[in-house]
Amino acid sequence: MDASQNIAPKDRVARGGRGRVVIDIGLVLGTLLVVKYGLLGVEALWTYAGPISLLSALAVAGWRLRAGGETWAGIGLKRPDSWGKTILWTLLALVLTTAVGIVLEGVVRSVLEASAIQPVRSNAGRFADVPGNTAAFVYWLAVAWIIGGLAEEMLFRAFLITRLERLFSRIPLGLVFAVGLPAVLFGQQHFYYQGIGGAVATGGVALVSGILYLLCKRNLWPLSLSHGLINSIGLTLIYTGLQPPG
Repeated sequence: MDASQNIAPKDRVARGGRGRVVIDIGLVLGTLLVVKYGLLGVEALWTYAGPISLLSALAVAGWRLRAGGETWAGIGLKRPDSWGKTILWTLLALVLTTAVGIVLEGVVRSVLEASAIQPVRSNAGRFADVPGNTAAFVYWLAVAWIIGGLAEEMLFRAFLITRLERLFSRIPLGLVFAVGLPAVLFGQQHFYYQGIGGAVATGGVALVSGILYLLCKRNLWPLSLSHGLINSIGLTLIYTGLQPPG
C-alpha cells in the first residue's frame, strides 16, 4: 500500500471536479437531515429517525460513489493487508475513543453543574425499554453494529472526509477542516437523545476517529470494529442495569 492512500493527492479533485464534490456532499447531508428531522416530528417513529436517515444518506452516498467511478472498498472497506495490524489498531481506537468520550462528557457535566444549567435533550429515553428486555437488547445490539459500527463509519469517516478533503485541497489547513467538520456534524447528530454532554463527547470521539482513519491508511475496519464494541458495551451495561438508559 503506497503513501498516496494515506493522504489523497490534490490532483484527485480534477477527476470529478469540485462541483461534483459539492453536489455529493449536498445530496448526502440534505438526505440525512431532511429524513431525520422529519421522522423526529413523528411520535411513533422518532426512535428510528437516526437509523433510517443514516441508511437513506448512505444509499445516496453509494450512488454518488458509483457515479464518480468509485467504490466503498476504495475509501476504506477493502480487505486489510494485515488483520494482525488491524486488530492492534482496533484496540488502540477502542482505548482512545473510550477515554476521550468519558473525559469530554465528564467535563461538560461538571461545567453544567457548576453553572447550574440543566442539560436539555430534545428526545430522551431512547433505550428506556432495554433494561432486562432481551428482545429490545438484541434489536439495539444489531443497530449498534449495522448503524453505529458500519454505516456511521462509512458515511462520517470514509465518505465525508474524502469528499471534504478534495473540496478543501487547495486551502491552508484543508485536511483539518476535512476531519473536523464531520466530527462536529457527528456530535450534533447525537444531541437529540444524548444531550449536550453526549454531543460533545461523540464529537470528540469522531475527531479522534477521523485522525485514526488517516493514520490507518484509510483502513475503516479498526474504527468500525471499535465503534461496534463500544456500543455493545454500553448497551450491555444498560441491559444489565449497571448503567441508566438515559
